[in-house]
Amino acid sequence: MCDVTMALMIGSTLIGAAGQVQQAQATAKANRYNAQVQKMNATIADNRAKDAIERGKLEEQRKRQEVARLQGAQTAAMAANGVDLSFGSPLDVLVDTAALGEIDALTIRTNAYREAYEHKVDAANKRAGAQLSSMSADAAKTGGYLSAAGTILGGGANAYGQYQKSTMGVIS
Repeated sequence: MCDVTMALMIGSTLIGAAGQVQQAQATAKANRYNAQVQKMNATIADNRAKDAIERGKLEEQRKRQEVARLQGAQTAAMAANGVDLSFGSPLDVLVDTAALGEIDALTIRTNAYREAYEHKVDAANKRAGAQLSSMSADAAKTGGYLSAAGTILGGGANAYGQYQKSTMGVIS
């Protein structure tokens, strides 16, 4: 009867250890999958940052072209009316148009770089998350093996204790 009890105890210990290893491997796989997803998301965020800068450059260029057209229209209108454009209010209008247009163009550039920066920070956060997930995968695997080893050692100690009790009962 003791042999059956010990066999069941050892079997239970081994099955428990195998379950711990299996669970650790599953956790590690899930964490590695999460790391891959986070890396892909980081790449997407990097692409969004590049896109924001490219869109900003195009919009900045369009704004400068728009201002140049406006200045051209202002110059043509004033010249058609015989206004001297080299001094006074007419010159101030052209200078103000150029200055405000440049401020708008630089604002567009600044906003594009701010958007790109947000995407770059997002990408960096996703890469850090991927690294953390990879580390968690390694830790889960190691922890699972250590837990399984502990279970086996504990089960072995219990089985040995049962064996000692059974042999003590036989000797008495």
